[in-house]
Amino acid sequence: MSSKKFFLLSMLVIAGLLLAACGVGISQATNEPSSSSEPQPEATKPASGGELQLDPANAASDEALAAAGYLYEGLVRMQDGNPTGALAESFTVSEDGLDYIFNLRPGVTFHDGSVFNADVMILNFNRWFDPNDANRGSGEFSAWAANFGGFKGDVLEDGKPKSQYDGIEKVNDLTVIIHLNTQDPDLPTKLSDVAFSMVSPKAFEAGDGGTGPYKFSASSDSSLTLEPFAGYWDTSAIPEKSIQVPIK
Repeated sequence: MSSKKFFLLSMLVIAGLLLAACGVGISQATNEPSSSSEPQPEATKPASGGELQLDPANAASDEALAAAGYLYEGLVRMQDGNPTGALAESFTVSEDGLDYIFNLRPGVTFHDGSVFNADVMILNFNRWFDPNDANRGSGEFSAWAANFGGFKGDVLEDGKPKSQYDGIEKVNDLTVIIHLNTQDPDLPTKLSDVAFSMVSPKAFEAGDGGTGPYKFSASSDSSLTLEPFAGYWDTSAIPEKSIQVPIK
């Protein structure tokens, strides 16, 4: 083979390798079917801070709130216009209206397998209330401020706390007392807001850490696929089929 032919052949081989290398990358997902015969990567969970925020305490869009409603639950839910127990089996209020005692439902597990109990409830409330809490993250927690007046350390001109919420106390693994600075008969109704859903400590930063009847399965640019959670505490309400929830 002449040196000229060898040189041309070498250039063709190098060009082919460069073109192949340029073709490797992450392309933007579309709804069009892939023409590649190679296996496609599995869909992943939306990251914290992305278009859909799976942290219900900081969900801002209507789509995020709707998705959170399938994945997460709070202590209380509304039924026929009245607050009733959800993750709390029952609740009572003290005579002075400043203490709410919540009796938590036993046997509740999160989608990640961890157990819901008084300690987890306290971690969630501390995260919402205390700007310096280690689990706080970068969220604004605007729903908390709107419902309870302020955060830990916020004071009025007279030096009194802005927040109606004064703290939380564990009695035992399934009993917790919420202390208030001022009476708030609407507290149970407020706690039915999806923003105050319980989140597994493993998922404070991102991901699906709910106890709801659906759990995360997959995502695309336009929707989430949610599948029935077989470990749901209310066995009579476990869904039969997966659903798709729009996120745009």
